[in-house]
Amino acid sequence: MVKGNVAQMPDFAGLDPDNPLVQGVDGVFQEVGDRAAVASMQVGRGGAVVDFNLDGALDLVAVNRWEGVEIWRQERALGNWVQVALHQPGANRDAIGAVLEVRRDGGVERREVTVGGHAGGQLGWRHIGLGEAEAVEVRVIWPGSVDGAWMRLEAGGFYDVTPEGFVA
Repeated sequence: MVKGNVAQMPDFAGLDPDNPLVQGVDGVFQEVGDRAAVASMQVGRGGAVVDFNLDGALDLVAVNRWEGVEIWRQERALGNWVQVALHQPGANRDAIGAVLEVRRDGGVERREVTVGGHAGGQLGWRHIGLGEAEAVEVRVIWPGSVDGAWMRLEAGGFYDVTPEGFVA
């Protein structure tokens, strides 16, 4: 969470640090900004979790008001991963509105492809953490509700996915 008291409003905290939330296996979220050393006291307006240097480790960026952007680089990936970029022909070449499905452990996770967000939108590679898994099954429901085929993606790869399939 990137946040901050924008106009020194007296009814709100004067210093309100950024604070990542991490979900435990029990489904409960915990604040970890202090332990991760990213509890910035700047007046945050937006942020993103993204792999800036394409090493598989997710980095953090916070866009601040009245101050510069802050970037925290994670030095190593915490487990296996794949990254997926979606491309289709036509005006919506980045497939905004598509749904990326990830099948594993007997269930399916779904992520809608969006760009928005106040001062924190992002477009590009979609990171999928795999933990200890060596591969994962992924498919795309393309805008217009066209279901793509399930694809097996090996850990550590960058996959450019089109409605016809993928290129590693």
